[in-house]
Amino acid sequence: MQGQQAMQQYQQLQQQIEQVQEYVEQVEQNIEESQETVQAVKQLEDAEEGSEVLAPIGSGVSAITELKETEKVVVNIGSETMKQTDLEGAEKVLQDRQENLKSTKEELDETLDELRSQMQEIQQEIQRQQAEQQEE
Repeated sequence: MQGQQAMQQYQQLQQQIEQVQEYVEQVEQNIEESQETVQAVKQLEDAEEGSEVLAPIGSGVSAITELKETEKVVVNIGSETMKQTDLEGAEKVLQDRQENLKSTKEELDETLDELRSQMQEIQQEIQRQQAEQQEE
């Protein structure tokens, strides 16, 4: 492998690693958010109808609303499809999402390990080539 080509591959691997790391951070945030949502759903079990809650309406804005139902929630089940379910069903959906996210994170961690290994091999090749050039 030529020195220039090795450097280009090294830089490409650096960029790929950065992209995968950003994706890992997003997945970790989604896992954390999902865990928080599970806790919020569990808190609904103790809530009384008519109590006031903050309902997020987007961009960090919430409305003060009154709970009319404490035993059912509406869950996005994918493709912006909403489904009314009991609290136990909502927890199941959220836990399934968490498992999928954790699986995705594991796959991304494996990808990072592979990329880092490739990067290390290229780095060793570059160092070998530099040592050869110095001997000449």
